[in-house]
Amino acid sequence: MPADTTDDLAEIQVTPPKHLDQAASHLWTNLIPEIRKMGYLKKVDQANLELYCKYYSMYLASEELIRKQGLWLYNKDHEAVKRSPGATQLDACVKGLRELGHELGLSFDAGMRTLSVGEPKQEKKTPLQGVKFGAEV
Repeated sequence: MPADTTDDLAEIQVTPPKHLDQAASHLWTNLIPEIRKMGYLKKVDQANLELYCKYYSMYLASEELIRKQGLWLYNKDHEAVKRSPGATQLDACVKGLRELGHELGLSFDAGMRTLSVGEPKQEKKTPLQGVKFGAEV
């Protein structure tokens, strides 16, 4: 039986999904009001937004790991032998954030594409404007 897609165009939920951790939930809470104002993300986009928030949380955890362990793993001679797991994870998170942000319209560049520049409004001139009847026409 095909999935019911009538709900896909409903508004995206306001509250963060329960499975998101604290950092991901915090980002969700900050993004949703702006996303709902713009109105272009719907329920069908929710999984990508959840993943975006999760990548953000993992990005923060990677930064903390790098702060504790550094960018490199060293051998007994104190020579850098490979990048730390935190650095590798950080790169993956940045890539995921960039790709999903672009897809979701959460980057400056993507946001600019939603703006349209129209012709400036011309004031309409009517013959009655020259006659002062006590009201602007």
